[in-house]
Amino acid sequence: MNGAINLVPTGGTAPYTFNWGSGITTEDRTNLPAGTYTVTITDSNGCTATVNATVAQPSLLNATVSQTNVACNGGNTGTATVTATGGTSPYTYAWSPSGANGSVITGLTAGNYSVTVTDANLCSIVRNITITQR
Repeated sequence: MNGAINLVPTGGTAPYTFNWGSGITTEDRTNLPAGTYTVTITDSNGCTATVNATVAQPSLLNATVSQTNVACNGGNTGTATVTATGGTSPYTYAWSPSGANGSVITGLTAGNYSVTVTDANLCSIVRNITITQR
């Protein structure tokens, strides 16, 4: 929960009071989950306005990995490509055990690999892949 609403009331006569319901009377809100929130703003003359504010969230971070296996026994022609969707770009990539950091990794030998994809909000997802050989 890291959503926030920052109100900037205009018009009417300051000072303003705020009623979000449930006894919450602050102007701004923080640490909110996604959803729609309603606040009633009252100016010093008793005039009111009701405002709806929506805290959105990015779609779920996802990643798919495609691969090309090693063409010949003992070779290093394997490749893997990760495609990230959702979350918030830009994405970063960390391959293990190679330490590569791009969305494509080449020169792979047969074995097990994993990639951690992290988005701009520091949400991450791990995908595993097995490169085989003929």
